[in-house]
Amino acid sequence: MSSLLSDLSQKLHLHNDQEAIDLAINHFNISHQPYNDLFEYLLLLSESNNNNNMNLLNCLIHSFFQWKTQSNKTIAIPHIDENLISDLILKKLPIKFLQDFCEIFKISKDNLLFLLRTLIFYPLNSPSYKRALNIIVKFNYQLEFSPDEILLPLILQTKDHLIHVYMDKKPQLEGYVLELLDYLYEGGGKKIREILSNQFNIRNLNLNKKALGKLAVRYWNILGNEQTEKYPNLSTLQHRRTLSYLINVKYFENIEEKTMSDEAWNELIEEIILGNNDLSDYFIELLVDKDDIVAVRYWIAWLNRPEYTLPPWVQRYIRSKPNNRSTTVAVDKSPKQTASIEYYKIPFEEIQIVFVDSMPGYERLLGRLFNGNNSQEELILGFDCEWKPIFNNTSTSKQRLSIVQIAFPNEIFLLDVLHFFHTCDTENIQKRLANRLFDDDHVTILCYGFQADASMLTASYPIFNQVLLSGKTLLDLSLVQTDLLNTRRDIFPYSTLPNNIISKEKGLSELVRLCFGKTLNKSERCSNWDRRPLRQAQTLYAAYDAYCLIDIYNCLGNRLQSFDYLQSLRGYKPKKSDPSVDQNDHFQTSNSVTSVL
Repeated sequence: MSSLLSDLSQKLHLHNDQEAIDLAINHFNISHQPYNDLFEYLLLLSESNNNNNMNLLNCLIHSFFQWKTQSNKTIAIPHIDENLISDLILKKLPIKFLQDFCEIFKISKDNLLFLLRTLIFYPLNSPSYKRALNIIVKFNYQLEFSPDEILLPLILQTKDHLIHVYMDKKPQLEGYVLELLDYLYEGGGKKIREILSNQFNIRNLNLNKKALGKLAVRYWNILGNEQTEKYPNLSTLQHRRTLSYLINVKYFENIEEKTMSDEAWNELIEEIILGNNDLSDYFIELLVDKDDIVAVRYWIAWLNRPEYTLPPWVQRYIRSKPNNRSTTVAVDKSPKQTASIEYYKIPFEEIQIVFVDSMPGYERLLGRLFNGNNSQEELILGFDCEWKPIFNNTSTSKQRLSIVQIAFPNEIFLLDVLHFFHTCDTENIQKRLANRLFDDDHVTILCYGFQADASMLTASYPIFNQVLLSGKTLLDLSLVQTDLLNTRRDIFPYSTLPNNIISKEKGLSELVRLCFGKTLNKSERCSNWDRRPLRQAQTLYAAYDAYCLIDIYNCLGNRLQSFDYLQSLRGYKPKKSDPSVDQNDHFQTSNSVTSVL
């Protein structure tokens, strides 16, 4: 190392930064070839991986700019070997100094772009390619390259991290990515190879269409903000993948482990395909693939689609099937349960369900909560929330809270927050409810895996945000379940199954089984909670989910011969995850959807 670099290094080590700058400026003042000196120093320091060299590089470049500003000398930039310059730019000089380097040595934009183009044909995982991409982003040169030079290869090889580097959190570039993906998925993705061949001269590509579809849907959900008109093909792709997922749910479920009722399934399908012939055709094709002629005929009739408007191969399939042949019963609209399963139920002759969608019903709820003027009454309430599922693999969907269930021992209120609650006065009515439920020493809110409900409550109605910070009224029974299974398993009346059978239930349904020997019927969990009126099965499901919490609380308190242990967990928040307990049914649904989509 030269004497100058040694002296600078010593001063910087002692944090004498200004002395180091003055020393460097003085060197450039007396040098007969300051540009050559700087270049040699940069080359020397870039050869080494020493972290201290970053400070030296910064000091030299900063000092050189100050020297140029202060100096009255006119010094021409000398000719420097192009190979050395290329080597410094493309391999050695830390990227953070490249802009200053190009300004000092007058490296033109065209020259820099030419050099970068020599690197972008390296393998995408190579250090050379990644360096080129980072330089391009540093100089904001992304749009100086055609799609097939940078962006398209990243997309086709689903290089998620590098695509994020490319976009650099710039809305214009994010839109550019979405536009290209939307173009590729014209015609539902059937034309991808044709588009690549005709528009980008890309042929014989080993394309992973499944991975590419996942990537396209992910960016649509993260960046598209549900702009259906702007990116119609990505919107359709999302719906096609949802239909595929729902078909898998329908045709691959064990009837005794059913997680979605026929009614819920039909409603979700109807909302997706109604008014969209492309999606309708795709759905009919999926049913044909499952060889379910009954379902095919039902949905064609429901869609009012004449047979001649269907694809020819679907017409041939229909004509080949006799009317009475079916591999599955797909369209039974009546509620049904499997005879072999006995689900948990509540005595409705003693309990009333009240659907609150108007002010009189809301005042009735408030009356129960405050017991007239006696707000000192100790209340034990079951609490749950429902919202319409959105089948994608991100957490950014604009879901809205639909129903809030508040259960008393003899009355269950289903509060229609989607269509009614937003009309209530925020300060006086909503805040009063929020404070009573979540910030009152005389109230205990029984819940299960409350994180998702809390997120939806605060996202839909920020008035809940402040009172939920403490969570002092909350008694999360998932905590109780975990603790007792580890310490007092015998407290549960049905802690063991005959013949050492392992329970397949999870979460709240498993807790209900442990206490009562019967599980919850979860087949309405993934239903369209935004529809009004709710179906009877949905109403019962919502009621069961909230009321069973009171039943569990009473069962365990009686078995323990005291409620003190349960109340001691009031205000505690569950850990983020426990492999033995499904902390929240809503999150469980989303995760299972993600794995399929």
